[in-house]
Formats: sequence, C-alpha cells, structure tokens
Amino acid sequence: MTAIIVADQLSRIYRSPRPASNWRERLTHLIRPRFDDALSVDAVSFEVARGECVALVGPNGAGKSTTIKMLTGVLAPSSGRVMVAGFDPQRQRRDYVKRIGVVFGQRSQLWWDLPVRDSFRILQSLFDIPDAVYQQQLALFRREGGLDEFWQRPARTLSLGQRMLCEIAASFLHAPDVVFLDEPTIGLDLEMKARMRALIGQLNREAGTTVLITSHDVGDIEKLTQRLLLIDHGQLRFDGSLAHFKAHAGDGRWWAARLAEGQHHAASQALTAHPLAPVVRQNGDWLEVARLDTLPFAELLQLLAPFAVHEIKPVEQGLEELLHGFYLASKGAA
Repeated sequence: MTAIIVADQLSRIYRSPRPASNWRERLTHLIRPRFDDALSVDAVSFEVARGECVALVGPNGAGKSTTIKMLTGVLAPSSGRVMVAGFDPQRQRRDYVKRIGVVFGQRSQLWWDLPVRDSFRILQSLFDIPDAVYQQQLALFRREGGLDEFWQRPARTLSLGQRMLCEIAASFLHAPDVVFLDEPTIGLDLEMKARMRALIGQLNREAGTTVLITSHDVGDIEKLTQRLLLIDHGQLRFDGSLAHFKAHAGDGRWWAARLAEGQHHAASQALTAHPLAPVVRQNGDWLEVARLDTLPFAELLQLLAPFAVHEIKPVEQGLEELLHGFYLASKGAA
C-alpha cells in the first residue's frame, strides 16, 4: 500500500542556555552564550500506509510528543525528512493544514461561547468544506457519536467527555487524509470512551482516514489500532502488529505455582536446569514459569513433583503489563 506518512531519520535537538554558577560566568554568558543540547528524537524512521490506524506509544519523555509535533509541522526537525499526504509540513504549511486533523490536549477547535452547531459552521467556512461533504460527515457524527444531545449548547457548558467528542468530530469534519490524536480519551468515563472509540473506528473504516494515536490507555490501543510504534529514549524500539509485540515482549503467558515456604529457590534451579531453560521468576508465594509450546504441562508437573505444590494456574499478562515490562527492560539497557 502507498505510504501516506514518511518519517526518514527524523531527529530533534532541544537547545537550552547553560546555567551560570557565579557572577563571572553570568558576565561571560552575556558576551559568549553557552548552551546544552538534548537529543529528544534520534533518527526515527517509519512509514504509515493510507487507511491505517497506528498507535505511537512510549513512557513519558520518550519523544512521542516531539515526533507528533514534527509530523504536524508544529516543530521543524533538526535533521531528517518528513512527508505527510505528499506535503512537507514545514514548507507547505498553508496547504498542508487543510489535509490533516489534529486534537492536541487543551487546544480547542470550538468557540467557547458559541453553540457546537455554530462552531462547526465556522470550521466549514474556514476549511472550504463542500456542503455535501459537511452533511455526510455530520450525519456520521450524529449517528455514531450522538452529537444531537448537545448540538445546540455552547462549548463552555459541555462536560469533558462531550467536549472531547466534539473535538474528535471537528478534526474529521473536512474529511482529512490524516488525523493525529493525542490522548483522545484521557479523563473520560467508560461510556464516553466507548462512544469515542466507536466514532474514531467508524471514521477510520468508512472514510479510510489514516489515524495516528498517542495514548497511555491500552484500551485505545487494543480497540482501535492494528499496529504499534514504540518510542523510548528518542529511538524507535518496536514497529509491528500488536500480536507481534506480545510475542516480542515475551508472550505474557505463564504458569503460576504456589509452593511451600523455602522451596522456591530449589524449584527455580530445577526448572532452569531443564534443556529448554524456561524463564522463571518469583512473585510472592508463587513461582511463575513462562509457558512454552515445547514444554507440555504434564512434563512441567513432573519437574515440580519433588516440591510441595499447593496450587497451579495459568496466568496471562495484559498489554499494559507487557508494555510496562518492555519499558523497564529498555530503561535497564539504556
């Protein structure tokens, strides 16, 4: 498929004045300022195909927001190249912004004292949206998002969830090629999250709009996206499907055996001495053994037979735990 987003060796360096420790250094800095450089994004490369819904994830300070800002044209890259929908976000900004939709934190597209209806009409005029396209998009928002409930109300009277739903709809109003969503469901209750995800998913499928989401909510990732871009310490650590990530991160499937006190170390040694050497870890009274297709359950029971096993059960880690483990491993390797 044709790539609609291309990031090629994208890097961003932040420069900040070096603090002075005494008056002599302060005077010197007036004549010859000195700066410290911090590499926020380090040679990140990836492509996103038209119509994909992709999650950009990573711990706080990993470089996600900086990457998104370079893709949207808010920041210029220090080096590397970015193209979105055939545009250079920096050099062709005037035409580029008409082909993308963006939802960023507290930056609202709604007029505070106007009814939602009037804000949407203003956006239609600003983006030169043909009436047929406007009505088609609006019908979808009303059907999937339930906008009729607060269509006539000023933005200032809306709850956080209602306002965010309108922000999402506004970002898709002009039928853009690409939409960037930064934490679209943060702070919302379960019912509003479900409505938001349904609306985003429907717009992605029906209109074929490419969507790039940054989110710490694994529900957004699992229910909306098919692919994961994981950035940590400014570098792209993983690029692939959710299923591939789960396998890459250790599958997350374990057998948990509750042993008598004092037997965990000996049992762990017996298991790791096996030719397959499964990964073993202790979690309180439980000894957790990575589930291997090549190590049948009956054979595992035989290995544990010399020890007092009170209970054994399967355990599966969710995506949130796998991501957390991946972040910790990456932090230890840095």
